[in-house]
Amino acid sequence: MLPLDACQRTSASSEANMARGVPAGVIPVQVVQQQGQAQLLRGGKPYYIKGAAGLQYYEAIRQAGGNSVRLWTTDFADTLMDAAQQNNLSVMLGIWLEREQEGFDYYDEQQVLRQREYVRKQVLRYRRHPALLMWNLGNEMDLNAKNPKVYEAINDLAEIVHELDPYHPVTTTLSGNLGMIRNVKAWCPAIDILSVNAFGSLEVLPEDLRGYGWTKPYIVSEYGGLGYWESPATTWMAPLEQSSTNRAENLRKAYVGTIQAARAQCIGAYAFYWGQKFEFTNTWFGLFTPEGEKTAMVDVLQELWSGHKPANTSPRLEWLVLNKQQDSSSVSIPVGSRVMAYVGATDAEGDALTARWEIRPDKQINERYEERSTPTEPLPNAIRQATGLQAEVIAPRTPGYYRLSVIVSDGKGSAAMANLPFMVTARPCPRVVASLR
Repeated sequence: MLPLDACQRTSASSEANMARGVPAGVIPVQVVQQQGQAQLLRGGKPYYIKGAAGLQYYEAIRQAGGNSVRLWTTDFADTLMDAAQQNNLSVMLGIWLEREQEGFDYYDEQQVLRQREYVRKQVLRYRRHPALLMWNLGNEMDLNAKNPKVYEAINDLAEIVHELDPYHPVTTTLSGNLGMIRNVKAWCPAIDILSVNAFGSLEVLPEDLRGYGWTKPYIVSEYGGLGYWESPATTWMAPLEQSSTNRAENLRKAYVGTIQAARAQCIGAYAFYWGQKFEFTNTWFGLFTPEGEKTAMVDVLQELWSGHKPANTSPRLEWLVLNKQQDSSSVSIPVGSRVMAYVGATDAEGDALTARWEIRPDKQINERYEERSTPTEPLPNAIRQATGLQAEVIAPRTPGYYRLSVIVSDGKGSAAMANLPFMVTARPCPRVVASLR
């Protein structure tokens, strides 16, 4: 059920739309150029996307000053779009398209026809939802896809969407590898807006788009800290994850210097990931802890979206060490050894801080995506005598690669996260001295 004020807004909007011939419940969205600047108009009013990509905590998006959410698929879309509407959020609704790298053959006419019918059904199902902002056809369809048939199919689908729903624009999402923009330009004229997932490459995105000749509006459909595929690594190639404090600083710099600064062409962005998910580690992308506490990244977004800092800010992490070494030292310890872990953290409000520690087997950078996204379990009995901001660590008895994680909480719904990869080595054999007798 919608809140009363939302019902009143929807009713008023529906009456105005009916007067213009727009179907009841629909809030029409247009892409326009005004005074040399690309802009969305939603319900006839300028609309700059202050968005989050995720499936949880929609009330927190609204409270932080955000106005939109990104969904990658129509799975559970009825429930999620209703939740967005209840919080006065619009939805970039994704329709999942199969990718070549996952075995879909775009030369197979029957596969293409089945996908076309699937897209048609999704559009007919959701085109009248009042939360709908735009359609997003596929996610990172450019990965290992140089086949023009891929882009022809995207354009055909965009034309179908426009035919069935002339009231909402259509986008498609590329990865940060922008070499395929030329293919979108050449083969997808029906695409109204380009969306790009960009993490470490975000800083050069506007320049790259100009270099590839993209002149239509664009959206940053995922952004945050560095991805594990582009981060510094240990000597055994374990990526070094930024702490939530460092990611928040990067997010602020990226938003102000690259997203807001490009408003002549960039019509908004979706922070990734609003919620918590496991991908390579259980903290790499989430803006919240697994227990639902907000981090400094949420604080920064609230300040950027609303102009106001939250009343309670997240703790600040200064450092994390294991056996007196930081992550850049490529830490290694012998099997079964006992070493100490320490985390340095402060809290602006002076709240008492507590730390939660765990050790998990580490993922490998060359694993398939499905393997990198399959959660590992914390090792039992690996953490001993955790007090304050320190803990005794018992190294696993199996040599291999592991990761120490810590979450520092203020007990009031805010926290900070960090982790450190380390290698467990076999104990050296006792030195044998040969007898001369």
